[in-house]
Amino acid sequence: MPDSNLQKNPDSHLEHDILQIIAENPEISQRKIAEATGISLGQANFLMKKFLKIGLIKIEGQTSKSIKYNITPRGLSEKTRLTLRYMKISYEAVITLTDKIKELAKHYESEAKKIKVYGPPDEMMEICQLALGDRAIYYKGSSDPIILESHDVLFYWDEQLPELPGFDATKAVNILL
Repeated sequence: MPDSNLQKNPDSHLEHDILQIIAENPEISQRKIAEATGISLGQANFLMKKFLKIGLIKIEGQTSKSIKYNITPRGLSEKTRLTLRYMKISYEAVITLTDKIKELAKHYESEAKKIKVYGPPDEMMEICQLALGDRAIYYKGSSDPIILESHDVLFYWDEQLPELPGFDATKAVNILL
């Protein structure tokens, strides 16, 4: 494992993103890196100097107009390590959420509730489908009215309750809370 300051850094996802951006476009400016990652130009400059100091990148060119960033073998190794770390964290989060959804479903099914899932056709919908399979009815951002009967419960994940015709808020569960 590389001996770097990135291993203990809680912002390693940002640093991974920057290394990925550089790998894809070595001639990118720090300003473009800042824009792409949503950080300040000063922070981008700080991180690039840090990467240079610990040997993750090297710089070619003499002027800001002709500068090129190259990821070193150590930088590639660190990028790989950060990618794997991110994937493991993401996988753990998906498993945890899937287990939570299964437990919620088990609870409501024990009360003879029918589960309906509402949301856009995104990764969260896929996680619900993974967790629930054919135990639920899915409304993927559909404009069709969702009618919740007394024995139904609606799973959703938006910050606010969906505004649906005939929607009864007492029959809804935000699976992220």
